[in-house]
Amino acid sequence: MPKFIVVHSVPRKQLEQMAEIPPEQNKMIINVRKACNFDAYWIRTWAVLDHEKLYCEWNAKDAESIRKVWDENMKGIGIDSIAEMQIVEGEDFREK
Repeated sequence: MPKFIVVHSVPRKQLEQMAEIPPEQNKMIINVRKACNFDAYWIRTWAVLDHEKLYCEWNAKDAESIRKVWDENMKGIGIDSIAEMQIVEGEDFREK
């Protein structure tokens, strides 16, 4: 299944507030996780405060599958872009 990076612009203050909520109490994140399905599955997110961005890794059949899950479950945080990506791990190049 292809991997995608989804970019969201979020003000620094909102990112800081989100970080203060324990994962098991963050209703927005819980709703997205529950809405994931075979076509679009959220993997992880990186919050970059200095850039005021969230970078979210998804496995999905296509960008529209991600957009559908997001738009139906997340209010107040838009999507700047969705792009298919490849992950290159430094560990893959470690000498044996």
